[in-house]
Amino acid sequence: MALIELSPETPAPPAPATPPPAYFYRRAGLALAAVLLLALGGAAPPAATLWQHVGAVPVPASGDFQLIGGTLYAMDLDARPRVLTAWQAQPLRRLWSYRSGAGEDPFFVAEATPEVTVVRAGRSVTVLDARTGAVRWKSPVAVQPVSDTVAYVEEEIFRPGTEYDPASGDPGQLYGTNSAALHTEPALRTELRGLDLTTGAPLWSLAFPGSVFTAWTDAPANAVVVLSSDKLSLISPTTGAVLRQRAVPLLDGARAEEGEVVGSTVLVHYGSFGTGGPVVAYALDTLDELWRQDRPDPAGNSSVCSGLTCVSHRDELVVLDPRTGAERWRIADTDLIGFGPGAVLELQGMTTPVRTADAGTGRPRLDLSPWRYHFPVQGGQSFLLSHLEKDRTTVFGLLEPDATEVQLLGRLPDMTVQCQAVPELVACRVGERVEVWAFHA
Repeated sequence: MALIELSPETPAPPAPATPPPAYFYRRAGLALAAVLLLALGGAAPPAATLWQHVGAVPVPASGDFQLIGGTLYAMDLDARPRVLTAWQAQPLRRLWSYRSGAGEDPFFVAEATPEVTVVRAGRSVTVLDARTGAVRWKSPVAVQPVSDTVAYVEEEIFRPGTEYDPASGDPGQLYGTNSAALHTEPALRTELRGLDLTTGAPLWSLAFPGSVFTAWTDAPANAVVVLSSDKLSLISPTTGAVLRQRAVPLLDGARAEEGEVVGSTVLVHYGSFGTGGPVVAYALDTLDELWRQDRPDPAGNSSVCSGLTCVSHRDELVVLDPRTGAERWRIADTDLIGFGPGAVLELQGMTTPVRTADAGTGRPRLDLSPWRYHFPVQGGQSFLLSHLEKDRTTVFGLLEPDATEVQLLGRLPDMTVQCQAVPELVACRVGERVEVWAFHA
């Protein structure tokens, strides 16, 4: 049974002594303004408006944190039961704590809206009231929100008696991507159900043979993409209506195995994902076939290509035109992230920014070699960059699409490499606390 601590906020500080009369502040303010004007020539330091300290939240060294929207979530992972505490980020104050009855991994906030906080514990989900932390409803399988009020779940149904016993050590292929256990046979069907995110009430239900791939896309389709073994479908998230559907053919006798949504394109992979083989691209808005090609075996190439259409070769990435499949440019030993409508961010080891480049040609745009770490700004197209100074402080800058330079924001008087950012807020771990800072572009 979950226990909920309904504490609306931390105790308020004691009331200050009776303030001086208003004319005292006017005189003091005029005098201070005159001094600053003489000392600084009338110029206010720009860093004071770009980078402001909000406060700090205690987080155990074994715990974790997430910054989502205007809420900071602190997780005590050693506590039994585990504890999730929500803090309003600006101004900083504690909102509530939730004690999870489940001890499975992973444990994190999967989504947060103004109405609800969706907490994932193992494969199950608990939906909390965003204002109080009270439990609204629970789901035994993962929940995928598609808006502030609508979500969907997918549940694989297997033949009874096919659950795999890990203690047996029996060899063989195992099945199950979102079920509580692995099975020795493929799923009979997958049930896809639309839900009211705030209450858990069912909205619609569909069934597909076998296992499926699903993804949510808000543009251009505004639909749930469903790839089954023989069909590609676009489903309305609110009604379950089939908005568009087409047959997915066999290729060389093989069925489609995996799907991938990149921008406005759906890539259908045949054979095991990441091992090469045929790939067919479909337009998201019409489901018309755009192109098909045979992919080489990447032979262990670990380079990452995110938000772009790429082919992974043994020793390089090839960036493709998503509408035609034609080769655009090549790069080796580098990770790529789509950055805005026409740029890419090049990284080393998915941590160190190298440069921005033109997405169409690969031509370098902005050198980022002075910076050491990058943190995506959630809900936006920008990145927070940082590097460490010799005096053990951390300097931050803001990188926006098509920028010709990194905008310097300010510094944190500690060393940190673990940060998360949303528009105008950043949270960074420093020891057993998370420091919160406000920034302005």
